[in-house]
Amino acid sequence: MADTRDPFDSAFLQRLEYLRIVSRRLAAGTSAGRRTGRRTGPGLEFAEHRAYVAGDDFRHIDWAAFGRLERLLVRLCQQEEDLGIDFLVDASASMATGRPAKFDHARRLTAALAYVGLASLDRVRLFAVDAGLRAHLSAGRDKAHVLAILEFLRGLAPEGQTDLAQGVTAYLAHAARPGLAVVVSDLMDPGGYAKPFTLLQSRGFEAWCLHVTDAADLAPPGTGDVAVTDAETGETLGVHLTDEVRERLAREAERFAAEARAWCLGRGIGYAEAPTRVPADALVLDVLRRGGLVR
Repeated sequence: MADTRDPFDSAFLQRLEYLRIVSRRLAAGTSAGRRTGRRTGPGLEFAEHRAYVAGDDFRHIDWAAFGRLERLLVRLCQQEEDLGIDFLVDASASMATGRPAKFDHARRLTAALAYVGLASLDRVRLFAVDAGLRAHLSAGRDKAHVLAILEFLRGLAPEGQTDLAQGVTAYLAHAARPGLAVVVSDLMDPGGYAKPFTLLQSRGFEAWCLHVTDAADLAPPGTGDVAVTDAETGETLGVHLTDEVRERLAREAERFAAEARAWCLGRGIGYAEAPTRVPADALVLDVLRRGGLVR
């Protein structure tokens, strides 16, 4: 059953400020709010030449190189582009399970990472997805918007069935240009997790998976005859749980997480497991210290 308490108590809000301070120390010397992208034309840093072709803008021709080489070459530049961070939060019914609820954990993770992003002057947007796009928020690019983020996340409830591919497809209709897309989910999707991340990458997004897990996913508590109810379909199944069955379920859950991690990392997708037993701020600090996600 989901924990109905406010996921953003005063202690959590105090830890947000600590995260901001630590993230600024870890990111010292980097440019805030910018990620490097390549485009043809004037930019901040010269990258390379390529041969001129009909239709290229004359303003981008390197005339000094032409004087030396007698060849028309176009200057390609590395240009700092404001790409921002988008968080796609799984708000389906399976996220209501866990102690604490996986959904509350996901909201805390999202709030903490969004706060760090805002403090670094990144543009931050939030999207609640289930079998589509339920709600979204454009939060701007400074920490004054953190209250809007907290209120948006407070107003969400885990319900409905999961179809992350449909949710990502709906999200892409709102994404004017590619950036960093962080999916916060338990990955319990009948359609699997491959398609939504493949969709993001096919559109040029840098994709990240924060895989929210709970001890009950590893093995249900207790033994004997129990009724197991699917959180999303309501279907109930009678199961006789023994220690052997619980161990087998635990191995399956561990295998699932290991396969998700290997699949993501093998395709250049960032991955971090986020068990509910570990406080959100500690998980975010671990991600920051490993140099991933927020920079």
